[in-house]
Amino acid sequence: MIGLSTGLQPQFNARQTVDLPVGFDWDQGRFDISITKSGKTYSSSFQPRDLVDQAIWTGAAIHVDSAAGDDANSGLGSVDGDFSSAKRTIHAAFVAGNATGAPYRVLVTPGTYEESAFTRNGNDEPDQAVAVIGWQGAVRYRTGPFLPNWTDAAGTYSSSVSSVRRAFRTDVLTDKGHYTELSNVADVATCAATPDSWTQDGGTIHVNIGSAPGAGDIALMRSFHGARFLSHDRDFYLENIHTEGGITGALHFDAVATRNIVGVNCSFRYSAPSNPSSPLDAVRVRRTNGLVAFFGCDASHGAKDGWSFHEDGTVGMHVLLQDCTGWRNGIDGATSCNAFTTHDAVRAIVLNGSFGLSRNGTEVHCIQTTETWVAGARAVARDIDGSSVAFKCSNPSYMWLQDCVADADGATDNYAVEANAGTVFTRDVGIVAGSVETSLGGSVTPF
Repeated sequence: MIGLSTGLQPQFNARQTVDLPVGFDWDQGRFDISITKSGKTYSSSFQPRDLVDQAIWTGAAIHVDSAAGDDANSGLGSVDGDFSSAKRTIHAAFVAGNATGAPYRVLVTPGTYEESAFTRNGNDEPDQAVAVIGWQGAVRYRTGPFLPNWTDAAGTYSSSVSSVRRAFRTDVLTDKGHYTELSNVADVATCAATPDSWTQDGGTIHVNIGSAPGAGDIALMRSFHGARFLSHDRDFYLENIHTEGGITGALHFDAVATRNIVGVNCSFRYSAPSNPSSPLDAVRVRRTNGLVAFFGCDASHGAKDGWSFHEDGTVGMHVLLQDCTGWRNGIDGATSCNAFTTHDAVRAIVLNGSFGLSRNGTEVHCIQTTETWVAGARAVARDIDGSSVAFKCSNPSYMWLQDCVADADGATDNYAVEANAGTVFTRDVGIVAGSVETSLGGSVTPF
């Protein structure tokens, strides 16, 4: 079929201007974007800090230092990067910034922040346009302790940590550099008999990794909110922020709002729902009329989806993912899990990046009346719960695939590209494994 191939095309080094696909209804009047590519690597014209309220960059700078700060301090410095009067928690910086009544930025020293240190478990959110920036390095926030104390419990090792929802080994990483999840078992006896498992016994967590855990070898995600923003409705900018855990997602925006949300060099992983039967996504953005743009960010090991975008009655959401990734999303028992998904009438551009190994779903899924252009991306489907699908377009939605690689294998039905009532247009799509499937009047044609 024209537009589909069994391998990658030759690479070219000269940077070329690339037009948006004909028929793709991106609102250039609101979000004037131009795209270039070198070989099969695509870039947008957007400069991330230009996409949010510029008053953020001239407003107050509230400083945070988890090691040396004190929430009784003002947080203010003589210049950006002066942490001499830093606060200790990010949520205390939100309270101080809100008191200025104007846009502001929160500058956070690299290091670790845990439990409720981000939003005080969802109680302290910003009410102004805001930026949260890891100052010259990575800020790591986890909804659990970084250094739990472990005691030999004769077959397991235990720690006094309550309300744990997921547990991971940090000393054993996946091939994508993520933590390796431990299996949750019913009781302490089963844990003692099951390598790489964990269980909760009242207010005590037990793990079995075959030896005593070293300092920081186990990541415990407790029943806390992660970076949750359910009332904030202004521009929001994140940079060098890495969140782990969260019962409503590692990053969650829910308010009805006309605003832009931007993330740069961030990761959002290991969301851990308080109710396993109601899993939520690693990144979940709803009801936002504006541009939602992420650059060099990762959404992996979400309880359900990785990247999930819904209008839910508020029209006008436009999404850009550039050089982003999403891997191994969906906990055991979760269904319809996707690495990246758009719903309602969202308009989305995905440039480069890789997505894969979701449980019981599709890697890149365009649903309802969305329109999504994917250029230079790779999707790898290995679904152990059902059919493996790399790229899928459902309902009366539209998807353009350009210079993409589709790899679907390991299941009874393996679909590299599937049009389930939707319309897929292809150009130079390399199929490593899997077939092209159409159903319910869907179509796959070149453009």
